[in-house]
Amino acid sequence: MKTEPNWRMAVAVYAVYNAIIFATWAAVGADYRNLVAEPVALQRLVLPLALGAVFAIAAVTWLGWWQPATREASASRPGWPLWLVLAPMLGFFVANASAIHWPALSATHIAMLAAASVMVGFNEELVTRGVLVTGLRGSRRSEVGVWFWSSLLFGAMHVPNALFGLPLTGGLIQAVFAFLMGGAFYVVRRTSGSIWLCMALHGAWDFTSFCMQASGSTSDAAMLFQFGTYLLAIAMVVVVLRRR
Repeated sequence: MKTEPNWRMAVAVYAVYNAIIFATWAAVGADYRNLVAEPVALQRLVLPLALGAVFAIAAVTWLGWWQPATREASASRPGWPLWLVLAPMLGFFVANASAIHWPALSATHIAMLAAASVMVGFNEELVTRGVLVTGLRGSRRSEVGVWFWSSLLFGAMHVPNALFGLPLTGGLIQAVFAFLMGGAFYVVRRTSGSIWLCMALHGAWDFTSFCMQASGSTSDAAMLFQFGTYLLAIAMVVVVLRRR
């Protein structure tokens, strides 16, 4: 390991990653309310996320943090909190996928949204549940602090969306929901033993959401599963944090 894990370095990686995303949005004139339409998805989603992925991979490689950033020393037991968090997530995916008007999306459009979703899951999990968790643990923060600060900063990533067309109240609401979702992904990391399932779930969540928005579809059932995920995440964070 080239650099001993610490919270200052972790926050620096987090800050630079976000600067890359938002600077690219500013450069291409992105409007948060219109990121997923086929004519703009390449420059407003794929391009900034690709640049962010290059930086995140380079940063974690340079720091030598791949092992602690992607794997738990030991998974928390029992594994039932994992399944309680997964259940509403899987329901969300199924409800969304069933409601999407797929004929409204071309194969190229779906491919761009899929690529963007894979990078969202990889980038944001590596930076928050990976680098931030590693740095906070390296600075000997309590595990409660590790969960809280990594989830809080994950939520804070969404506030600047208000600079790109989203109302400030919308950005703040997104931040709260993302904080709760960060708890769900924290539970998945702790109970599955690695970050890879977090990345896959995060990417699937965004892919079905992107496709719903791009096709002009809605699903009341998906919203129920979404809020069910938040509620179960709160409960399962408490369960997991009570275990060593």
